[in-house]
Amino acid sequence: MFGTLRTILALMVAAGHLTDQWQIGTYAVFAFYIISGYLMTLIMHESYGFTGAGRGRFALNRFLRLYPMYWAVAIISALVIIWVGADVAGAYNKLMYLPTTLNEFLTIASMLYIELFPNKVGPNLAPTTWAITVELFFYVAICLGLSRNKTIVTVWLIASSLYLIYVEVAGLGWAYKYFPVMAASFPFSVGSMIYFLRKEGFPSLGSSLLWQPPVLALLLVSNAVAVLVFPIYFLAGFYISLLLSIVLCYQIVSGEGWGKLSASADKLIGDYSYPIYLLHWPIGLVMSYSLFGTAILNPTGQGVLVLACALVATFLVSHLLLVLIDRPIQKLRVAVKKSAY
Repeated sequence: MFGTLRTILALMVAAGHLTDQWQIGTYAVFAFYIISGYLMTLIMHESYGFTGAGRGRFALNRFLRLYPMYWAVAIISALVIIWVGADVAGAYNKLMYLPTTLNEFLTIASMLYIELFPNKVGPNLAPTTWAITVELFFYVAICLGLSRNKTIVTVWLIASSLYLIYVEVAGLGWAYKYFPVMAASFPFSVGSMIYFLRKEGFPSLGSSLLWQPPVLALLLVSNAVAVLVFPIYFLAGFYISLLLSIVLCYQIVSGEGWGKLSASADKLIGDYSYPIYLLHWPIGLVMSYSLFGTAILNPTGQGVLVLACALVATFLVSHLLLVLIDRPIQKLRVAVKKSAY
């Protein structure tokens, strides 16, 4: 039942980026990592296994999940950049420019932005994919055995915590807490630990209204909005967001749902999360240029109008990509997964 949450998070990222209120999206990304840590651990243990064949099927399934949709978005983004021109695209996002070298083409095709701060590597036709680089690192690590058992995950969680403590003590700054692979290690390890806690029968935190996913999700969004009113709250709010994300993911894993929302409806909603996450930058650029002939990226009336139009257009294009690309490939992914049994 992570589908609804994933789409809420993707919308937070889109809203933050397209109004230049980046804090909103920042508060969502670590929640994505927690979900991935849990789900990758779950499927390696319960669907694929740690044999050579199982790992191969896991890798193939991840490839089919991520790359065909992404390549379609990359082509769309390249066409958008050609249409609006390099100057407008660069003013909208400095990483959105066309590749000119073989290395740049390979980087874009692979979504592997190999730097300490992958968010700074350009060109990037879908700028949010720096976080996919981080995800891919942990997919490989989990596939190779990083979440093989609870003991390994415990060591992993401790090491990840020590990194965050070191960054804080050394005064390295915010970027080191968020963008590098090691910064993401903590939420990924938490997600993996949640898998083992549930496997051991740890109960949910309760069924009272406060612990229900809709309420926790509302608190998560409200916490992100609060930093826009009180910018000094950012760092404290980030850790509060992380705590809320952990609790929310744990409750969902524990069986707490979204009220009367069925599992099939939750999955349908969740299908839109990945294309929304990928598409909002190029679609936002289209809307900005179409409405105002220039790059509009701010929280003013113009920026909010661009955001509103971009979200509608992003949903429509996402639906098209789901119908034309994702759903046909989904049949193949299901066949790959079934072959693991």
